[in-house]
Amino acid sequence: MAQMMMKETNRPLPPLLIVGDGKLAYSVAGNALRADQETTLLTSDVKAAYSAVKQAMPDRVKKLILPKAWPTVLSHHWIVVITEERSDIKRQLIERLEGCVGKDAVIAVNTESIPLAELQAASRYPERILGLNWCYPADLTFFLEIICNEKSASNQIRALEAMAKNGWNKDPYLVKSGFSVRARMMAAWAREAFYLVENGYASIESIDRACRNDAGYYLPFAGNFRYMDLMGTYAYGVVMKDLNPELSQATVLPDSVVADFQDYAADHPERWEKIVRTFSEEIRELILKYPHET
Repeated sequence: MAQMMMKETNRPLPPLLIVGDGKLAYSVAGNALRADQETTLLTSDVKAAYSAVKQAMPDRVKKLILPKAWPTVLSHHWIVVITEERSDIKRQLIERLEGCVGKDAVIAVNTESIPLAELQAASRYPERILGLNWCYPADLTFFLEIICNEKSASNQIRALEAMAKNGWNKDPYLVKSGFSVRARMMAAWAREAFYLVENGYASIESIDRACRNDAGYYLPFAGNFRYMDLMGTYAYGVVMKDLNPELSQATVLPDSVVADFQDYAADHPERWEKIVRTFSEEIRELILKYPHET
């Protein structure tokens, strides 16, 4: 396949460095390979990374560059970092990268609950640190959240948006507040779901059915605001007025629900992994059939 060109610049996609472990990092690498982008993955488990990418992208995995040791010099301009949600780990990794990349390199870090400013504080060049959140499997989903703030370099933001749209085939959105809006919406849902289960209003299974059989039908077609526009906003206003004062304000996970959730875990994760991938492929085609704001 010919190397994919960025539509706005008509140039090949620049080499991409991905730093991280786990299936999200591996699927981000697969997404870059799908775009025929030169991709290097720095990971602690090279064997697991190769196996995961091979399963998703068998025809392109041989193009994946997997260094066995951390290079002393990295020439990449674009770096994607994926770690667990711990500020100390992210900050240490930023500092380590800055010891071997150029001063103009952009470091885009996944961050759900950690403010971008906190990560920028670990950098000698805070304007080059951006937030970048993905959705698994990254090589099949359209989601990409770009997080910036007043310190962020506008030219780098525009370049990242262009690469996301024209190279990675994403439908990115930009958050200028310095924190993730996706995480806040998900946290609000999860807090109420745990509250309902903890207080015996519904079971874990019932919560899942309510989500899948209602929102699961319309969300691949339209977001919540568009759906309210289509259905009529009056009813939503009435419900919010009545329910908002009663919604949970909990700040910790209830131990009883956490224990029940362990029993709810799916058996045979390898089998479910295949099912999730097949479903993602099919829902991707459906979304493409009904593009956003048709």
